[in-house]
Amino acid sequence: MEYLGARFPHHDEQTVAETVYATHARLREGTTVSTHPAVFIQRQAGDALARMLPKRPLQQA
Repeated sequence: MEYLGARFPHHDEQTVAETVYATHARLREGTTVSTHPAVFIQRQAGDALARMLPKRPLQQA
């Protein structure tokens, strides 16, 4: 969670933790990931946190 907290500093610690735990629970129920589950959970949680970011308007040149 420290890595994701550093990667997404605009999300508070609780949001990062809840996202990681929810991702872990979802993957535990629906998949058979047995090789490097921590890496897979980190990647999936990071994707979810990225989707929560506010969209920035495109800057015109």
